Amino acid sequence: MIIRFWGVRGSIGSPISNKNIRSKIEKILSLAKPSDLQSSESIQNFLSKLNFSTLHTYGGNTTCLEIRDESNQLYIIDGGTGLRELGNSILKEGYLQGKGKANWIFTHTHWDHLQGIPFFVPFYIPGNEFTFYSSVENLEDRIKYQHRNTHFPVPYETLSATKKFNFVAEGETIKVGNLEILSKSVRHPGGSYSYKLTENGKIFIFSSDAEFNIDEMENIDLYIEYFRGADVLVFDTQYTFDESLNKIDWGHSSASIATDIALKAGVKKLVMFHHDPSYDDEKLDAVYLRALNYKEMFDKNHQLDIVMAYEGLEIKI
Repeated sequence: MIIRFWGVRGSIGSPISNKNIRSKIEKILSLAKPSDLQSSESIQNFLSKLNFSTLHTYGGNTTCLEIRDESNQLYIIDGGTGLRELGNSILKEGYLQGKGKANWIFTHTHWDHLQGIPFFVPFYIPGNEFTFYSSVENLEDRIKYQHRNTHFPVPYETLSATKKFNFVAEGETIKVGNLEILSKSVRHPGGSYSYKLTENGKIFIFSSDAEFNIDEMENIDLYIEYFRGADVLVFDTQYTFDESLNKIDWGHSSASIATDIALKAGVKKLVMFHHDPSYDDEKLDAVYLRALNYKEMFDKNHQLDIVMAYEGLEIKI
């Protein structure tokens, strides 16, 4: 199973600003020595030694993931603004000719998980087939609502690809392609669902837009069993721990809570996800470093790997 991240922000898209770009350039130039700029090779060598946020950006697009099973079958999770670039990337795989097929999983239909659909080019090409699987009721009606002329100028009926919608009851395991898929509801305003995808004993869990706070940690056994032994757990870490205490019922979690859960459940890799739109790259670096320091206090045997989601991140299980 291969997981690719096309959108990692929460709540609203947050493109990098001119001020942020200038700050990155100034920092890079201040770190460079004359010898670093003597040739193309020395420049590349210098750039390769810079930390992530100095040279790159975590990205500003909202939630969208690409999953590939061992047969290279495509599964999409949610449809935030990251979906636009995913759609462009797969056109060469037959979608431009109307020969593409993919499966789609939806956690919920808040704007930041839905807004990319009108800009997903393969949806407009007859012959392409998309099969939706979700524990969200009336999913097609919710997507159609986004295309009302009061919200978007292109009607839903213009999306000429074939679309099939399947409701999956929470707790029901279904087989789609090579994957077994199981959903579990999580605490979030309006409701949201986590999904567990299993292939040949390898487990990937996507649990964004999920609020777990310190008051719930004593009664979390059912969720711990659900997360148990996951090879990769993508988890909502939008807030710092202090913020999470002041934003009860806002529907999001913190890195410290995510780490506690991952350690209790024996998760192998925790991916911090759904980054706050107000955080720039340097702030996200600081949040990540704080999460690593917190983990070290409780994970003396280094059993848990923690990574920060960014656009372009690819994980193979």
